[in-house]
Amino acid sequence: MNKAVKYTYLTIGINLLIAILIFLWLLTGAKNPIKDLIDFILDFPLNFALGITALFLSGYYIAIKMQNLICQRKWNSILVGMVGLMVILICGVFGGSTVGFVEEGLMNNDSVYEAVVDYYYKPFFWILLFGFIPTFIAGGLLGGQIKKTCYNKGYNL
Repeated sequence: MNKAVKYTYLTIGINLLIAILIFLWLLTGAKNPIKDLIDFILDFPLNFALGITALFLSGYYIAIKMQNLICQRKWNSILVGMVGLMVILICGVFGGSTVGFVEEGLMNNDSVYEAVVDYYYKPFFWILLFGFIPTFIAGGLLGGQIKKTCYNKGYNL
């Protein structure tokens, strides 16, 4: 595993911790926010498992692509990192949302339009609303780290 993939995995892990902290911040008025967080995760274990798997799986391939764009094609590292991490986030949301869409949206004979709105549009909206700023900041830092690895590999930037 190359360094770009390791840095991307580390960034995904940090972003997951930030997401947990944002969720806990939203639950500050609750009696026991940690218990509410655990209950929420346990209500949707397959959604979270598939979403996190999609994050890391897409992160592997996108990290390799980001390293190629930054080191070989000499694209702007900060923008590549920001866009790359946003694409990883979108893949994770899509992966986690697909479980609910198939299990509940299609199986309960809802209209396909309502199922798409409930299980794709709404999660995308809320996760991107609260996640785009931390994702862009972490993506810019990730792009800078990948650029540093280019110097170690002997690329002339």
